[in-house]
Amino acid sequence: MSLFALVKASPACTALLGANPVRLFEFGTAPELQTLPYATYQELYVRPANVLEGAPSTDHVKYQIDLWSTTATEARALGKAIRRAIDSVGIVTFFQNTFDHEARLYRITLHYHQLERIEP
Repeated sequence: MSLFALVKASPACTALLGANPVRLFEFGTAPELQTLPYATYQELYVRPANVLEGAPSTDHVKYQIDLWSTTATEARALGKAIRRAIDSVGIVTFFQNTFDHEARLYRITLHYHQLERIEP
């Protein structure tokens, strides 16, 4: 299941990010003047799984997910919701909270690894 599908299927995530549309944007960027909170994600790397014969059917994918909010409390709640939504399929290997002084937003960054089936 894709990262977007996991987040969209989580009631806790859509309670914070909205359901239609879900404010989860790829390529690490969001449209200007986006309603808060929102999340961005990007693939940091995609590496084929090792196989003994033939073409691989699975990739190891590492994502960076950034969560943005106007309050620390909301950022933490979103971080917990996202983590619960994705923990069933992959593993979070990095979790950091910061404050972006230029944007005046609270930010949580996660690195997340999962196996994804290569579609033909």
